[in-house]
Amino acid sequence: MSLRSNHDRIKHEELKRLVTYLSTVPSEDVCKRGFTVIMDMRGSRWELIKPLLKTLQEACSQICVALIIKPDNFWQKQKTNFGSSKFSFELTEDFEGSLDYNHDEWMDLRVALEEFICSAAHLLARLEELQELLCKKDFPLDVEGSRRLIEDHTLLRKKVLKAPVEELDQEGQRLLQCIRSSDGFSGRNCISGSADFQSLVPKVASLLDKLHSTRQHLHQSWSSRKLKLDQCFQLRLYEQDAEKMFDWVSHNKEVFLQNHQRLAWATSTPWSS
Repeated sequence: MSLRSNHDRIKHEELKRLVTYLSTVPSEDVCKRGFTVIMDMRGSRWELIKPLLKTLQEACSQICVALIIKPDNFWQKQKTNFGSSKFSFELTEDFEGSLDYNHDEWMDLRVALEEFICSAAHLLARLEELQELLCKKDFPLDVEGSRRLIEDHTLLRKKVLKAPVEELDQEGQRLLQCIRSSDGFSGRNCISGSADFQSLVPKVASLLDKLHSTRQHLHQSWSSRKLKLDQCFQLRLYEQDAEKMFDWVSHNKEVFLQNHQRLAWATSTPWSS
């Protein structure tokens, strides 16, 4: 955490949200060991340290140690304990430690994963909304309403077919391969296989499975409802034709009865020789 250039613009709530977010990134095993915070105070005011430490403590209870780089005649690291006298931690190479970490690599992979998870969750929500439309059991009461509903149903299928499931699947598989391999996300061969990213493998795989299964279910539901809509349309056509027949009989029953009586009389009268 560098406070050298923007300490005057840092707000308490923004810093709190940032620390809270960062504390959710590592795997469960890493979180159990606690976090080490390095505060670069060079070029900043020393009186800012106390409120910053208070904010950190409020935002994350797993912080066990803080290392403060303060301005002095030489570079000096001051250690402040957060209530734990026994702790173990590693520092990155930037701070003369042995922890293998590349910030660019971490950021690239983390941003790509979050963009994928956000896009996959958004698409999944859209597919579930379409599924709700397909589960409706109401049917039109006339021919025109049935015809319009069939047209809408056809457009709904186009939306299902256009859903970018394959594109997200390719991106998800690429991310899974990067995490599982030793080549790294950007070819830097460092942190892709770390526990922080390994813990996201089940979530990514689960989202991919849900996308495929939901789309398959949508296809099945669409076909089932299409059959019912076609049957409804045929029924409404039959009802319409039957109604027209009843109207015709109602308006022409007198003529129909007279013609029927004449026909009956003619067939029942014997012919004279």
